[in-house]
Amino acid sequence: MAAATAVAIEASRIVPLRWNVTQAHFNRLSDFCSVLTVAVAAYLYLTYGNPRALLLLFQWLPVVLLPLALAQAWGNQPRIGVAAFVWTLRKDPAAAAHTFNIGYPYFAVWLLAATAGNAREPVYYAALVALAGWALWAARPRRYRPATWIVLLAVAAGIGYGMQHGMSRLQGWIEESVPEWLGVTSAHTNPYQSRTDLGHIGMLKQDDSIVLRVRPDQRITPPLLLHRASYNGYFGTTWMARNAPLTPLTSDTPARWILNPSATPASSMTIFDWSPRGNPVLSLPSGTFEIRGLEAPGMKRNGLGAVQAEIPPGHFRYTAMVTAGAAADAAPDEEDLRIPRGEQALFDRLADELGLAKLPPEQAVPAVRRFFAQGFGYSLWQPAKQREASPLAHFLLSTRAGHCEHFASATTLLLRAAGVPARYATGFSTQEYSRLENAYVVRMRHAHAWARAYVNGAWIDVDTTPSVWASIEAQEASPWAPFSDLWSWVDFRLSRIGMSARDESTATTLWTAIAALLAVWLAWRLYRQRHLLVIGTRGRNAEQRGKVASGADSEFFLIERRLMHNGFPRAPGETVMAWLTRIAPRLPPGKETAELAELARLHYRYRFDPAGLALADRERLRTSAQGWLARNAASLQKMRG
Repeated sequence: MAAATAVAIEASRIVPLRWNVTQAHFNRLSDFCSVLTVAVAAYLYLTYGNPRALLLLFQWLPVVLLPLALAQAWGNQPRIGVAAFVWTLRKDPAAAAHTFNIGYPYFAVWLLAATAGNAREPVYYAALVALAGWALWAARPRRYRPATWIVLLAVAAGIGYGMQHGMSRLQGWIEESVPEWLGVTSAHTNPYQSRTDLGHIGMLKQDDSIVLRVRPDQRITPPLLLHRASYNGYFGTTWMARNAPLTPLTSDTPARWILNPSATPASSMTIFDWSPRGNPVLSLPSGTFEIRGLEAPGMKRNGLGAVQAEIPPGHFRYTAMVTAGAAADAAPDEEDLRIPRGEQALFDRLADELGLAKLPPEQAVPAVRRFFAQGFGYSLWQPAKQREASPLAHFLLSTRAGHCEHFASATTLLLRAAGVPARYATGFSTQEYSRLENAYVVRMRHAHAWARAYVNGAWIDVDTTPSVWASIEAQEASPWAPFSDLWSWVDFRLSRIGMSARDESTATTLWTAIAALLAVWLAWRLYRQRHLLVIGTRGRNAEQRGKVASGADSEFFLIERRLMHNGFPRAPGETVMAWLTRIAPRLPPGKETAELAELARLHYRYRFDPAGLALADRERLRTSAQGWLARNAASLQKMRG
């Protein structure tokens, strides 16, 4: 697309054909491009959602603005009036003096589009420097030798490359270390690492935004846990997925991904999700053995139950086929029994006190549940702990109150002390039903952590967090939540339309309809200005061509209207020269009056001389008239007063 556009624009330097494009045409084209930009932005938002839509809009913005660039390249006016882009200036005669060459901004828009779509390789930056240097060469200060200018450009390019590399590293660090700063909390789950809030002081951040919608095919009993990722290694306050790489899944069709081929379906549920970054980790109920309806070029999973889809950012949906105990998570190993050395004594003592070592796994798990159900509470606050105590020791021995990460971490390690393989799991708890959406809605504050235990040859969920946690957090909900929920529902409905528009045939039909409507609209606007649209050529006798026969677009008319508006009326039948002679004593003296007379002579030639004006004289008429208006606007206003 970029190559074709470059040929179309640069060919105007060779081919002599020119359109006599006026400011009125630029106004119409600007309106057309504005409507087209809105249409493209709406389509991309409905189809992909943000931020993917914003990135794609930057990529395609040069194509949307192409009509304006072509009109300037193939027209006989080298500059476009600012009024084309600001409606309020179109009726102001003084605005005609403000013009600019759209070529340089359009070139910058193309570079921005390439930035949004490039593969982030060093060759892109080298090409960017080369193109920018080529564009700036003509504007370089002539007091410097070319060699000096090239050296300075190279130094600037080197500094720029170092800065962009550093900013890229900083962005990566922020995304991994403090993702909450980015304000994108919905879908970023790291299948290799989970940072907890153990030991932090103060109130945990809450977020009422809806991130998932769940529609089961049969009645469920809330809460339903939706698993995203599990971890088997605990270090400090961080859970890690050790020896659990993501491996590709195979599929016979792009929309069917099998996790366990030996299972048979018992139920299913459709999940509507949204990913702000792409390649999301899916939220799946326990026992998911197959994923349907998600067209992705690839999908990966690890032995701890995390499933990652290779899809771009935006809205998407999938159906989880579920059978109890059918999940194909890897069997336990020594990592699932490991307890950190600093926590070993505490959990061994608790296991002995509860007699867990003497119980088989199917009895040890209920015993652990009873332990946390007696004397423990849920709290959004964590008071300061003693310096010598670990966060889990502070939770178990002092406060006996915490949030889900405290309960999940302590449960996992206590099960391990009892000899039961266990893992730390994260995801969401589904429990709020919306009649408006006819589905269960999952908010960000429903993000949850729990333990998974290996009992009788299968992994089961062990959630020991007090069930009142959801109602406690709901009490902290914002009073504006109903309004944000309504907007979320509208956005979701629009996204459903966009998801259906991703189908190639549907998208083709939609774009054809939009293009047809816009083409009819533009044709009508140009038809109304057809008397201004003629075709001229530029060749050896260019000075006798490139004119409008009637001279109706002469910029002198702007001066005439301004003078008449400020108290210098022209009598009926009075010629321009006679009119200027009559009002000359009241006009700004000296040079300004003489220039006005010269402009009038150029105006006469442009209107009535069969040979017309040479291109240089035509440009002089335009720029001089606009300059005269700009210089004398204030003085004319005072004379009127």
